[in-house]
Amino acid sequence: MEANKQNDEIEIDIRQIAIVLLHNIVIIIMAGVIIGLLALLTSKLLLKPIYESSTSLYILNRQSQTATTINDLQSSTQLTKDYTILITSRTVTERVISELNLDMTSDQLAKTITVNTPTDTRILEITVANHDQYKAKEIADKVAQIASDSISKIMQIEDISVVDQANVPTLPVSPNVKRNTLIGVILGILLASAIVIIRFLMNDTVRSSEDIERYFGISTLALIPLSEELYDGEKMKKKKRKVASNNNVRKLGEK
Repeated sequence: MEANKQNDEIEIDIRQIAIVLLHNIVIIIMAGVIIGLLALLTSKLLLKPIYESSTSLYILNRQSQTATTINDLQSSTQLTKDYTILITSRTVTERVISELNLDMTSDQLAKTITVNTPTDTRILEITVANHDQYKAKEIADKVAQIASDSISKIMQIEDISVVDQANVPTLPVSPNVKRNTLIGVILGILLASAIVIIRFLMNDTVRSSEDIERYFGISTLALIPLSEELYDGEKMKKKKRKVASNNNVRKLGEK
């Protein structure tokens, strides 16, 4: 019996919370729209767009000058991790900065370079991120060129080919305006809903006989309804008193 009573109370509370949320649905939606617009304006006006340009290298470590063997392919695949480290090394980044006159440090440039190796391949995909789409392409091409030279000298590999030249990106990869706006709308709705629920839970005002039974465990004997006639009668009495007081003031003024 006690468990059933607690379950009934939980259901009533959830129902009341749902009713409170429905009563404040306009405010909740408006909060979502406002925060969504703020996220949209922030993404459009305050955040700088970031573009990515990609190029790729094909590296083959030949053990024989006559033909490519299976051992050549396997060794090239195993060495791709070494190539990845060499591409972002200070030897490469400092040369790129020097030749392109970039206003950044080698560590800052290394953070903008991403090297990816597709599974079971000897291809290195080099991606460079920059606020300027043409600068991103220029840096990607230069990194590929200097990295090829460094890998050839350090690893003593002769067969390095550029598979794809860097492209000029047309669309930024960041910020994602649609995603940020949607996140702003969702956060606004959740925040407004949380505030409404907290205010409802913190408000312990007794509004009905059901509240009396819930909070105090006693039942009400009777209810006194608010009569419209009584309310109108009180308003008429107040008006009559006001008119009478005005008349008395006039009489005193005449005297």
